[in-house]
Amino acid sequence: MRKWGVNGIFYDFYFMCFLFITHRILLSLHQNLKIIIMEQKKELISQSNILTESRYDFDPIEKRCIYAIIQKVRKDYIEGKSSLFNNMHVKLPTASLLQIVDEKHTKQAKEALKRLRKRDIEIEDAQGNWLICGFINWAQYDATKKYWQVEVSSQIMPHLVELASKFTTYSLTVAISLKSKWAQRFYEMCCQYRSKRKFGKTIDQLRQMFMLENRYPLLTDFKRNVIDKAQKELKTAYENKQCDVWFDYMQEGKGTDAHFEFFIHTKEGDAQQKELWEDVRKQFTHIIGVLRSVSMKDKKYIDRVVHAMELDPEKVRPIFDKVVKAQKDFKGAELGKILRWTIETDFGIK
Repeated sequence: MRKWGVNGIFYDFYFMCFLFITHRILLSLHQNLKIIIMEQKKELISQSNILTESRYDFDPIEKRCIYAIIQKVRKDYIEGKSSLFNNMHVKLPTASLLQIVDEKHTKQAKEALKRLRKRDIEIEDAQGNWLICGFINWAQYDATKKYWQVEVSSQIMPHLVELASKFTTYSLTVAISLKSKWAQRFYEMCCQYRSKRKFGKTIDQLRQMFMLENRYPLLTDFKRNVIDKAQKELKTAYENKQCDVWFDYMQEGKGTDAHFEFFIHTKEGDAQQKELWEDVRKQFTHIIGVLRSVSMKDKKYIDRVVHAMELDPEKVRPIFDKVVKAQKDFKGAELGKILRWTIETDFGIK
């Protein structure tokens, strides 16, 4: 019988098996570690709510430049490298720039910084305090050391380092990945109102925020090119697990009197809404059954009521109470008229 030895064939065979298995284990651990690191790199950044809703019009690449600058401003401020009372010099290494554009299109970032230097931001708070300023004062590129440097205005600094009482926190990874400037703006607003799960804006407020007073004069054009475009991009990213929020909305009023109610969808929020929806399903079914019995000819109206309750299940119970009460006092066509009037008057559903 052959004994195992250093040079023995059996030893060599088992040693090779051992190396192969060890290599597979290490490879698996490496892949898992990469996944963990990627999850940890989902960095969050913040800005004041006032800045989120301020008046400006930056294109997508300009906004990505701003995101990269905000990230570096906050890091340098936390590390004590800057003061709020002076303009801040921020160095952006090439790695930061590659978050904005790919390596073949760095000229786009240069042009975006040139445009950004000339852009204004208008900020106004609830007390009527008003400020107009540029985001950066100058920008330059050091070809030898391969980094970009910008000077951030001291006027904007308090809105970037959480000195204000109310701040919007959002994912840097998601914000930079969005392609439309409208998706970027709505993403920030969705994150701002995330805990409330909804927010409202008039058409005039949106036009002013986005500097669109003279574009898309028809409401249908504004919705198609701004709101619907942002909604589609955010929803697609959400479904592909590349974004943490998206929104749906309802419109009340027409033309210049239009008001929009935006409903924010998140993974945790949708789970809570599904649980709530199970509790009110019977009431919902009763409401729709009654409306169909008295408004058979107006299916679009019933669809609008259904959509409104699906977006905001908290409306179901009060609508149900109104329907039950009306059923006791009215019948037939009269019941249909009173229900339509009540639902429109009390809940804004036309």
